[in-house]
Amino acid sequence: ARQTVEENLEVAEQTIQQASKLAALGEMSAAVSHELNQPLAAMRTYLAGAKTLLKSRRFEEAQGSFDRIDDMIARMGSITNQLKTHARKGSETLKTVDVLESLENAIEIMGPSFAEANLDIIRVFPRQKVWSRLDSSRFEQVLINLFRNAIDATKNIETPQIEVIVAQSDEIKVSIKDNGPGLSNLEEIFTPFFTTKEAGEGVGLGLSISSEIVAEFDGRLTAYNNKSGGAVFEITLPRVSVEPGET
Repeated sequence: ARQTVEENLEVAEQTIQQASKLAALGEMSAAVSHELNQPLAAMRTYLAGAKTLLKSRRFEEAQGSFDRIDDMIARMGSITNQLKTHARKGSETLKTVDVLESLENAIEIMGPSFAEANLDIIRVFPRQKVWSRLDSSRFEQVLINLFRNAIDATKNIETPQIEVIVAQSDEIKVSIKDNGPGLSNLEEIFTPFFTTKEAGEGVGLGLSISSEIVAEFDGRLTAYNNKSGGAVFEITLPRVSVEPGET
């Protein structure tokens, strides 16, 4: 009887291991597809604009569009390279980065989506640079995911709006506020596979992955409902002091 139980236990363990591998593969595939979607959308927009400019023989302006497409390709390469380093979640991938520059990069990538949604984005940034130690590509993935959620939240609002506020003291706080209906499931939104979207529109991994990424930077991602309406996602990061001339 003991031998039978041990054999059954071994089979169960193998089944659990296989299920875990499949779940991890599914999460990875969903995450990669999720993060590559926005650069691809931006590239399509820039390419359409470049074709129009070329027909009008506005070659210098068309070159600007091609340069931006090149930037998007580089960014996609950076995202896929994360697959090689994801298992090494160590400080070797982190660098001192200007948080404002990453924000501007993410806003630029989301530009076509903002325009399509007729959404206004308001920046409240400090004049000086805001330094933290992080992986810029992965941080921008987090920002893009939060922007996409804000677009979804405001799709039925007559005048959709996102406000991005950056403040720094001992820590850095990046707040992304929308004027949507707010969050009704605050206790569950960071749970893997939890989603309020229709089937086929999301797998419920974006916020869970985003929270894990921010935690790797010794930061935290939180959410709450604004008293004046709408949802607020707040990223708190450690602040790094950089001497003049230092990068």
